[in-house]
Amino acid sequence: MTTTCKSAEDCVATLIDETNRTKVEDAVVPWCYKLTTQIHNIGIVVTETSKTLLVNPAWLRFVVESDDFEACVADEIVAWYLIQELTGMEYRPSWDPHDGSDW
Repeated sequence: MTTTCKSAEDCVATLIDETNRTKVEDAVVPWCYKLTTQIHNIGIVVTETSKTLLVNPAWLRFVVESDDFEACVADEIVAWYLIQELTGMEYRPSWDPHDGSDW
């Protein structure tokens, strides 16, 4: 694998920056990301202060290396917005990834 963890993480950082810039209505609760081995691939956690994209770093390197970043990572955020729109549901906070505890 020639993709470094840093270059793969740069892809996520760019995605988060672009999402926060284009979703100005979400400025109060912006997106952030956390690399973690506590999950197998990817997940989303919503708190009162953020929407966090959780990403396993080994899995991230694999999807970036295989040119699947858009389908496997970026589309996760798109899907989150579609589910919210289609169901009309507001997502309530669950686990806070910044408090150091497991969920």
